[in-house]
Amino acid sequence: MSFLNPFMLFGAGAIAVPIIIHLLNRRRFQRVVWAAMRFVKVSTEKNQRRMLVEDMILLAIRCLMLALLALAVARPAMRSTTHNVFGQSKVTAVIVLDNSASMGVSDGVQTRFDKARKVAEQAVDALPSGSAAAVILASDIAKEVIKEPTHDLNLARKAVREAPLSDRATDLFPSIEKALETLKGRSAIRKEIYIITDGQLAGWRQLGDIHKTLKTAKEQTGEQQVSAHLVLVSDSEERNLGVSGLVLSSGLAPLNRPLRFEAQVANYAKQEVKDIKVSLLVDGTSADEVTIPSIPPGGTRSVPLNTRLKTEGWHNITVRIPGDRFPGDDARTLAIRAIREIRVLMVDGEPGTEPRESETFFLGHALVPVSAEEAEQYYVKTSTIAPADMAGTRFDDFDSVVLANVPDFSADTAIAMENFVKRGGGLLIFPGAKVNTAFYNAQLATARKLLPATFGEPRGDAAQDEKFLSFQTKGYDHPIVALWNDGNAGTLASARFFRTFELNLLAAPTGEAGEKAGKRESGKTASTTNTLASLAAPKAILRFSDGSIAMAERAVGLGRVVLFASTADTAWNDLGVRPAFVPLLHRTLGTLIQRHDDGANVRVGAQFARRLTADLLHKDAIVMAPGAATGTRDLRRIELVNGTPVLSYDATDKAGIYEVSIADPPTVIKFAVQPDPSESNLSELPVDEVTALGLVAAVQRWNPTLNIREWVEKARVGAEFWLPILIAVLALAALETFLAQYFSRAK
Repeated sequence: MSFLNPFMLFGAGAIAVPIIIHLLNRRRFQRVVWAAMRFVKVSTEKNQRRMLVEDMILLAIRCLMLALLALAVARPAMRSTTHNVFGQSKVTAVIVLDNSASMGVSDGVQTRFDKARKVAEQAVDALPSGSAAAVILASDIAKEVIKEPTHDLNLARKAVREAPLSDRATDLFPSIEKALETLKGRSAIRKEIYIITDGQLAGWRQLGDIHKTLKTAKEQTGEQQVSAHLVLVSDSEERNLGVSGLVLSSGLAPLNRPLRFEAQVANYAKQEVKDIKVSLLVDGTSADEVTIPSIPPGGTRSVPLNTRLKTEGWHNITVRIPGDRFPGDDARTLAIRAIREIRVLMVDGEPGTEPRESETFFLGHALVPVSAEEAEQYYVKTSTIAPADMAGTRFDDFDSVVLANVPDFSADTAIAMENFVKRGGGLLIFPGAKVNTAFYNAQLATARKLLPATFGEPRGDAAQDEKFLSFQTKGYDHPIVALWNDGNAGTLASARFFRTFELNLLAAPTGEAGEKAGKRESGKTASTTNTLASLAAPKAILRFSDGSIAMAERAVGLGRVVLFASTADTAWNDLGVRPAFVPLLHRTLGTLIQRHDDGANVRVGAQFARRLTADLLHKDAIVMAPGAATGTRDLRRIELVNGTPVLSYDATDKAGIYEVSIADPPTVIKFAVQPDPSESNLSELPVDEVTALGLVAAVQRWNPTLNIREWVEKARVGAEFWLPILIAVLALAALETFLAQYFSRAK
């Protein structure tokens, strides 16, 4: 089938130009009566016919030259031909190069990404002279390295050679969509996309959409048709062991105190793995080590690891397992800030006549569970005030505030409390008989949006001890209570609750729901403004045995609010005298205190954002990424967001520790980026699915002898004929010049 650009054929109208000139310059003879003319009349009549033929020949040559020139500009081509006499038609191509974490799997000599870059470079080399190429790096987002197809193929080769491997997850569909969008509407006789990936099943989660999109592109006609080439660079990898999770399970990170971390190690292989050594490193130095006897196929094991932090400030906490062919999941790192002391303000709504009757009696002893002599050196420092004193108290002097059976307080105090939480403070609320539920529901839940739930009617009778509720006995999903999934940690279910408030969990804010939906659609993180300003969805921490909510939480700004359903003293329950009360309270306090540092550990690809003090506004921060060469640093300006100085950084494609330093005043902040555990599952696209893809794309598996040029040139059909036409135009021009000179010579 032949193709040419119809718009270029408008140039064929230029054929009329020599005809018009010929007609305007026809020989016009003026009849003059002159006696001597009779001697040349006979000669003129003999030459007139010859001159007319000569003029017609020159006119025909000139018209043919213009017609062929217009045809050459239209770039005629035939798709059905495979000859290569004059070269194949130019191609506009998009190289889609998978740079997700799983491309870091090695065969012992080179990684999948090394192979993919070589294949991509060969694909650029296989493009005919005069072609153009764009380059997209594909992970869970489409990163356009060369957005517009460039005729500078050396630039395309350079972009491919210097492409970085990321630790992001895989989703190929956005990149394939972006590649087809790049080619849409472009004037090119051939359009091609090259998808170079490892064929990991997780990357084809939208396989149906990919198949449909490529099929539609293939079935287009003319210049809208796009040919797809898929190269799979993976070798089947049956074994992989990865660190899938790491948390600080002790809740708090006080200086020089025992800390407990919990690491999850997952076996993604089809066979059992035995004797796995798990190491804990603090700032690169070995601190603890545990051996897991075995992990079954597809199983996960959690192991506790212990250490102490000896200096105040930020530390790198890394869990590492023996290396395998996928190093990307052999370690996982947290950024933890060691704190010297925690200041807790307790507001006692019912002081009582003696200390034991105080609403905060058991709270104070649980927060500082040491003798009076040791309390001075203990890291938790408590202060107690009455509700009437709240108006004159500066909440920002404390890390957390506990309201114990506080009836209500003024609107100004509610505003101060709201600002305290948004700036990173923790708020813990225990209700009681004196609580004005209408105030809490209207002012703190509805107006201020601080509470995770509203108070319903109280249930039960505190005067009897026969009917009671207990905590749930299993399925502890929240980090505060996850410790009790381990039977060796004791039990929560021994505590008895005779009277409780019904807690009605509030719905997620509409704006946040929309924001989350936007994230799912675009694969991108929210803006700094939304990240810092949005309210998180309230959620249950712990439930009673009847399924009702016992504890609920809500993140607000940089702070967090935790709400209990019963009292802090023993008026409505006996939790305060149970062994589990101390660890439960400390883990809750840890969650409240470290809410400000939650943003210090983000998922790969997510944005890091941290609120800073006013003296750092408009200062430059230097960010050192993990593995970055010395001197390779990113500068970020601390900007004002929602009235607060904020440092944000979104170039988080690599997992590990990022160090932020500010010169004046000297400030160091660390944050850690966590890899996506889904990339550790190296299961590949089934053979039948690969076969189905072969119906809409040319599919090839990588091997050391693969010749991309030979492969694509066999699949690529069509040749342009503008060059021979142009040569013919030049030949006709030379012929016309010669004949014009020849015909005009003296006869």
